[in-house]
Amino acid sequence: MTDKKPFWSFFSRSTSLRPTLFLGAALGILLPALVLGYLQLTSKFSDDVLMRVRAPMQQSADVLSQGMAVAIWNVDREVAVRLMDAVLRNPDVSSITVTNEYQDTFASKQNPQTDTAELLREEREITYNGTPIGHLLLEFSAARVERERWNDLLKLAGALFAQVAISFIFIWRLFDRRMLRPLQELQQGAQRLARGELEQPLRWQRADEIGQLAQGLDQMRGDLAALLSEREQKNAALQTELAERQRIETALGLSQAKFAAIFNASPVSMSVSRMDEGMTLLDVNAPWVRLFKRERANILGSDNRSMWRSLEERQNALITLQQTGELSRCTAWLQRGGGQEDILCEIWGKVIKLRDESLLILAYDDITAKQLYEENILALNASLEQRVLERTTELSTALQQLTVTQSELRRSEKMSALGSLVAGIAHELNTPIGNSLTVASTLQHHAEVFATDLDKGMTRSHLNEFVSSTRQGADILMRGLQQAAELVASFKQVAVDQTSEKRRRFSLDDTVKEILLTLGPTLRKTNHKVDCQIAADIQMDSYPGALTQIISNLINNALVHAFVGRENGTVTISAQLHDGGVELTISDDGVGIPAANLNRVFDPFFTTRLGQGGSGLGLNIVYNLAQDILGGSIQVSSTEGRGASFTLHLPLLAPDIKTEP
Repeated sequence: MTDKKPFWSFFSRSTSLRPTLFLGAALGILLPALVLGYLQLTSKFSDDVLMRVRAPMQQSADVLSQGMAVAIWNVDREVAVRLMDAVLRNPDVSSITVTNEYQDTFASKQNPQTDTAELLREEREITYNGTPIGHLLLEFSAARVERERWNDLLKLAGALFAQVAISFIFIWRLFDRRMLRPLQELQQGAQRLARGELEQPLRWQRADEIGQLAQGLDQMRGDLAALLSEREQKNAALQTELAERQRIETALGLSQAKFAAIFNASPVSMSVSRMDEGMTLLDVNAPWVRLFKRERANILGSDNRSMWRSLEERQNALITLQQTGELSRCTAWLQRGGGQEDILCEIWGKVIKLRDESLLILAYDDITAKQLYEENILALNASLEQRVLERTTELSTALQQLTVTQSELRRSEKMSALGSLVAGIAHELNTPIGNSLTVASTLQHHAEVFATDLDKGMTRSHLNEFVSSTRQGADILMRGLQQAAELVASFKQVAVDQTSEKRRRFSLDDTVKEILLTLGPTLRKTNHKVDCQIAADIQMDSYPGALTQIISNLINNALVHAFVGRENGTVTISAQLHDGGVELTISDDGVGIPAANLNRVFDPFFTTRLGQGGSGLGLNIVYNLAQDILGGSIQVSSTEGRGASFTLHLPLLAPDIKTEP
């Protein structure tokens, strides 16, 4: 049983030219004719169906729908049947069905002679005066048009086959005479050329393409003869050159042996690569094998891409070698074999020319331990810097907390009120004024006695005694009044400031010292002291009276509340320039203010000594004077058992007081 060859086997390379040309010409003529004929018949069939079936079908449907409207409305089936018979005269009509508005068949007829294989349907709504009263179904057959199409197709096929047969005969004879026979002759000439028979020339009488091919083959025959002669001459020259090259290679082998000995004896890891994109490894020495843990036989002839962890670093090194011809102190991470960890190497390299080939010699130095040591040093430095930064941050935080605590410690004791100052001054003036009053009353009594004696008559001895006692009393009175005058002069400025709302320029240090002088009698009654730490260069343009009352109230408040149960205490007054103003702090080392009372100390009438002489207005007065008169603010902070601190933030230039008209 023979295998059937597929259709496309005619176009295979082993098929001869004769059947290929025959089949190609047949397909080239027949296929376009069949396709175009089929498309033409299909288009003609569609046009015939449209003109001979669909158009009459639509016209008949329109006529029947209008005629049936009256018949259905009048229930006249005879008229309907006559209309159907008139339409059924068309042999293409297959059936007509008319139903009323209730979907009941009103009239129906069929054409038994019509082929029902290819039916086209047309439907119409039957209306009477715009009211739907029925439905029309009209069926047409396209079988007659289909039969005519097949007849035309058979006629076209017969004509095409006749045309193809005539064309085949003509093309066959033309190809045989003008192509096949000349090609056979050319084939025989080519076979002679293949056997080396170059003496017999190729001749062709025609000047067509095959003739030009024959002339080309004949010219090639002459060129081959000349080429063979030249080849024999070159072979002799090559033999001579080969002998010389063998001599040179022998000498080069000796040089390479010397280089290999030096290369392998070197303690430095070295490799020789071809200077190409892959940097193909040609040789490595023993230190290289020990360093990279790779077998020499496995890596020779391979590129070194697998050794580089970063291909970008490898590409940069290759670009440097291509541009400068050498590589110096290039650091890169290289991968080792046998599952060993990667190492950081410092690489040196040089490109050398060996005959027509560029070679690359690379030397490797493992600096992994050195790099790790440097990284540890850097990490240690970074850690130390971080620890210093953290400690600095902690100290800054502690300092800030201390500053905040110190500023918060300034809110315990404020405003003693002007009465405390007056009481202190009165206490100081009591002794000299009391003595002076006693002397004055004695002088007054002596004067009355002198007047009585004068009326009765006075002796000179009595007069001298009166003058002597009067002079002595006047001396005592003058000393007492002088002492009182000096004391009053000392407190005069403070008293004027406390009773005045006038602003003036003053030194903060001097003003505070004057205030402390007025509070001296009060302080001397206790074992407590006031420490003043104010710079002498702080000058203010403000209201010293309000400032005096604030400081007095705060010191008196500390003496009353801060040192309960303590014999010795210290009130500290300090001031410094801050943000263009003055930060004045009055603090104590007393018992402190309970946390529950910190937010209430400035409230009016709030006191912890209710019924014990406390009015609850002292610190409220301090708050109002600091804010309304001096244009600043006051804050209090306190830790129980560690004292309280009142901090005033005051401008160097106080705002003008707005007085009501």
